[in-house]
Amino acid sequence: MSALAICIGWWYYAIMKFRKYIVLIAVLVAVLSCRQRDVRTVEIRVPAMINKACVEHVVKAVMAVPGVDKESIEANLEKRTISVKYESLQLAIKNIEFAIAEAGFAANEVPAKEDAAKKLPPECTASN
Repeated sequence: MSALAICIGWWYYAIMKFRKYIVLIAVLVAVLSCRQRDVRTVEIRVPAMINKACVEHVVKAVMAVPGVDKESIEANLEKRTISVKYESLQLAIKNIEFAIAEAGFAANEVPAKEDAAKKLPPECTASN
């Protein structure tokens, strides 16, 4: 009998004898290696966010999005941006951008919904 045949026979015997444990270990590795959470931070440009009333409007829209960390929302009026931590396994950046657009403000490359923009308070519709 060749050394290769002996080696193959030994591996076959070991796999058959311990196959329950091998399957259990494989399942445990698969389950434990799956991501449970993936929190990310994004900064979204909101060019029409010109004052505190606009900030409140945008923040309210972002807070309504499931998967957003509500305590992490920070608006920067000077840069006209909003920073948000969100659970990327639940939603994408586009979900947040669309929520802002549906509130009447353009967000990054997503244009504002016209009907929502018309309903904004007067202080948010002043020219930039």
